Amino acid sequence: MKTVFFMYNTGMENNVEDLSFENEFQKERIGFTRKGALILIAVLVVLVAGVTVAALLLPKPTGLPQFSEVMTSNRGSYDHPVYGTVDWVEIYNPTDKDIDLSGYGFSTEIKHPFRYRFPDGTVLKPGEFLVLYCTGGTAASDGDPFCTGFNLSASGEQLFLVTPNKVEADEVFVPALDPDTAYARTDKGDFQVTIYPTPWKANRFE
Repeated sequence: MKTVFFMYNTGMENNVEDLSFENEFQKERIGFTRKGALILIAVLVVLVAGVTVAALLLPKPTGLPQFSEVMTSNRGSYDHPVYGTVDWVEIYNPTDKDIDLSGYGFSTEIKHPFRYRFPDGTVLKPGEFLVLYCTGGTAASDGDPFCTGFNLSASGEQLFLVTPNKVEADEVFVPALDPDTAYARTDKGDFQVTIYPTPWKANRFE
């Protein structure tokens, strides 16, 4: 009986040792897998951070159009002969060369930069202005290539202007505006509220 018990006990010990070895092996495998995953995540984070920093450090392309003036609550300062007192956005060419706006996008949402797309053949000469009418929904406005098809909010609006390949040409946050006041770019390049809206013309502040 002792001999049988000894043989049985020895078999159990071997089994325990085998199981212990397998468990340690599994732990090492799991540990290696987790370590590899953490390393991979760290590498991806570093790559994304590097690309982001590089994009921020890259100089902005030159020769781009810019926002010049915005009106989000037109009550009577500008009366369009067809659309009436619609809100509007003015685009300006600050360069000494023609700018082809064909395929450019204008939007209030950076995730959807082409809510409005400039028609082919739209060219801004040096120092020239172009006004977009922020309206839509009528036969006349829907047929006008310079009607955006959407309105602007008088309580504040973020505006984006992008090139056909989605490079941001200009961006401006328009604060809440009183009726018949505009948000216009100054000679210094910043924006100020003005009570003298001047669509299609140089901005005026006094």
